[in-house]
Amino acid sequence: MKIANYLFYRLYKNSSVTNKSIPEWSSIIVISITLSFNIICLAIIFDYDIKSIGKKGFQSLPIILIVINYFIFLHKKRYLNFIQSFDQIKNKLIYDTLVLLYILGSILFFFYLVEMEVKYWIYMIALILLTSQIPNFIRFMKK
Repeated sequence: MKIANYLFYRLYKNSSVTNKSIPEWSSIIVISITLSFNIICLAIIFDYDIKSIGKKGFQSLPIILIVINYFIFLHKKRYLNFIQSFDQIKNKLIYDTLVLLYILGSILFFFYLVEMEVKYWIYMIALILLTSQIPNFIRFMKK
């Protein structure tokens, strides 16, 4: 659970820079969409008949995960406790890199498995994720 908490923490910290109103909701939405990609990838890998899920099933998966993540992270403001504890960690570069690789890998593996020909979007997602970590690398290099 500590890994999931750190994932939320990193997404929360990154989104709170630009999203001052609801960074906690932005964080659970990103986590839920990433988990949706992971679940769909597992279904493809294990040869599950994806067509049987249907359009409504695919649309409801992220919503169900948002509700679950709400209770895991936001209910009774649970996220405030682990944000405070993770703020005290000094060298977060390794953890931040793992978070970046997880999200990037989930998205790219999903695109690979569903054989989407959207190379432009894949490169754009990679560029956005990499540039989001530039402030962390600069802080690390100054130390």
